[in-house]
Amino acid sequence: MTAAPPPCDLSAIGRILVVKLDEVGDFVLATPFLRGLRAAAPQARILLAVREAVADLAATCPWVDGVVAPRPKEGGGIDFRGITPGGLARFAECYRVGFDLVVVPRYDFDRHGAVTLAANSRSPLVVGFSERVTPWKAEGNRGFDRAFSHVLAPPPGRHEVEQNAALLEFLGAPPDLGPPALALTDGDRAEAARLVGGAGGPRDLLVVAPGAASPRREYPADRLAVAVARLAAALDAHVAVLGTAAERKAAVLIGAALGDGPGGGQGGGFTDLTGATGLRVAAAVLERAFLAVAMDSAPAHLAAAVGTPVAVFSCHPLDGDPTHVHAPDRFRPWTGGAQGGRVLVLRPDAALAPCATSCLAAEAHCIATIDPTAAAERIVAFTEAARKGE
Repeated sequence: MTAAPPPCDLSAIGRILVVKLDEVGDFVLATPFLRGLRAAAPQARILLAVREAVADLAATCPWVDGVVAPRPKEGGGIDFRGITPGGLARFAECYRVGFDLVVVPRYDFDRHGAVTLAANSRSPLVVGFSERVTPWKAEGNRGFDRAFSHVLAPPPGRHEVEQNAALLEFLGAPPDLGPPALALTDGDRAEAARLVGGAGGPRDLLVVAPGAASPRREYPADRLAVAVARLAAALDAHVAVLGTAAERKAAVLIGAALGDGPGGGQGGGFTDLTGATGLRVAAAVLERAFLAVAMDSAPAHLAAAVGTPVAVFSCHPLDGDPTHVHAPDRFRPWTGGAQGGRVLVLRPDAALAPCATSCLAAEAHCIATIDPTAAAERIVAFTEAARKGE
């Protein structure tokens, strides 16, 4: 059986809109798609729509010609903010003339209006994943397939980078399964160096990111502090804690476990960076580290994208549903094939009742069953193996 021909010739198309209205980690995992799309359509003007929460990362993306951030207007409709210089003008020009192709590279359900924006683009070609690909999407996005001229329904359970590669193939482009990539500036790296002071050599900075989008995905801060103190002592590391101001309480607990000061406590010092960085500077701090410890959240994906080995605490049990939105099978940090050597996922052995195929609790629940001492031992072994593989 021969494959259907692609819906367009990417090498001849003029104006493309990519609608990526989701979270920071989703954007990082979409960078191979953007890279592959640019390689297949070097002549095209590619515009990218992202949420304002992602704008800091998207602003330096080298594979698009402009970035905008849509937001609801008071009284109805959509307003747009230009993220890159001239981005809003380029978007307006393409919208006025008409986009030749609109792509929505999001496999699971849309909660931020991406399909609405795509449907209102007036493009003859609107391509995305079917509402039927997951139960959650079928329920939350019922009827959304009508917005597309072409829908894909690849099987569930594959990693998001692989799903986006299937989208590239559908468009007639070679799939890009390479590592995610971020474009950091010299200013980002200089600010990261200033924030961590003398730390950040190739073997002494350990970055910890205790936050996640939901409490069930956060390893309890008191248990995390125990694990980090053991790591810092075993690896003689200077610890920096990254996150928003909401993670400051966790940083205080970690600092107390370390002695809260250079030369004090266990390891080689402590720096609290919660609330102190934007996304690109956070990525630049992670780039200076020999190891990142994070939750199933954006910092884990930032670390992988800058080449730093990362240990991830996940709430999804080992015997959990591999198609679930919390499943590492779908959302673990992607390193372009070398997953085992650069990414360690720490998971509960089994769900804690009443949870079954995934953790559904409002607070930290299944994830809290991970033993901090055992976790630290696994992370030390992982770090040593990663160093040998450098």
